[in-house]
Amino acid sequence: MGIKKDKTIMYITYTVVLAFVLFNYKEVLNIIMNIISLATPFYIAVVIAFILNIPMKKIENLLSKKIKKKNILRGASLALTLICTALILVLFFSFIIPKLVESVILIFTNLLNYTSTLVTMINKTLEQLHIHYAMDFSDIQSLIQQNFDINNIIIKGTDFLGQTGFNIIFQSIGLVNTFINGIASFMMGLYLLANKELHITQVKKFITFIFGYKKSLSIIDIGIEANHYFNGFVSGQLLECCIFMTLMYIVLRFIGLPFPELMAVIIALSSLVPMFGTFVGFFISFILVLAAAPSLAVIFVICFICVQQFEGNVIYPHVVGDAVGISGLYVLLALVVFGNLFGFVGLLIAVPSMAVIYAIGSRVINLSLYKQHIEVTFNKISKFKDEE
Repeated sequence: MGIKKDKTIMYITYTVVLAFVLFNYKEVLNIIMNIISLATPFYIAVVIAFILNIPMKKIENLLSKKIKKKNILRGASLALTLICTALILVLFFSFIIPKLVESVILIFTNLLNYTSTLVTMINKTLEQLHIHYAMDFSDIQSLIQQNFDINNIIIKGTDFLGQTGFNIIFQSIGLVNTFINGIASFMMGLYLLANKELHITQVKKFITFIFGYKKSLSIIDIGIEANHYFNGFVSGQLLECCIFMTLMYIVLRFIGLPFPELMAVIIALSSLVPMFGTFVGFFISFILVLAAAPSLAVIFVICFICVQQFEGNVIYPHVVGDAVGISGLYVLLALVVFGNLFGFVGLLIAVPSMAVIYAIGSRVINLSLYKQHIEVTFNKISKFKDEE
């Protein structure tokens, strides 16, 4: 067949390996995923470093005017970033979490009353619309009593967190491993931040070694563009989420609505999903208001619309701006595709990921058309000549 003798064994080995992979692709994929999962703490460290790098860069820029030595500047910036992060976590766990737990317990305690109010309102609305259907509260009541008994939930939770529960927790190897992996991820994230220029250089060297000079330039350029989109979107979206949560809490607390902390957190977290996420949070909060304080439902709707419009038209353009720069059609497409593939995490990364894909696709298509001397407009497709 014209195959050299010294390459025959190589081709035979390749064929055997390929056949084995094709006939056992599920087992091969499981082995590959298990090998990849061994470095899970490192992936978490990269995410931690990426998020902490956003405020650290701003702090470093501020301190660079007074501190000239790079080692001292980096150490001071990293220390201040960790202090600010620790303060935010302390505030969150000391103030917001207890309020959330209190609201959730109150909802479970009065679940039957809230459900009765909702069923009554729905039946009255259906009657006014001349729809001959009425919800049966007794069936809903028995279902709630069977599945959402707050006393049993509290008793079971207390028993679990008792002495036996703690013994099980501390003797659990899985939890210990999780704790160790968490600490290892955090420490690796700090190392990545402290020497980020060195590690980025090492990654560039590795890419150049594997793919060569020309291909590595394109890959690194794509990486820089992806970092731009993700950095701008994540930093802007997180800041916008915090501002939105604060505004909603102040307004809800001012007008005296129930569960202001819980509703503000629900609306803010749902706003992390672009376009329709905020309205999901609004719907959940609206149900809570209808169940707990029906007379304030209209006031809640008015206040939500006012805050959402102010945040969307005044705050959002200044905080997030054109960090992504793709049309609403591609945003919706990204949310659908990435949401189906990766769930809630996919919804969070959908927009910047689609921005990167769109930028790369546009660049490839435009460059290919330019090399073929083709110009495409809305009205026509034409050829052009190179300018001499």
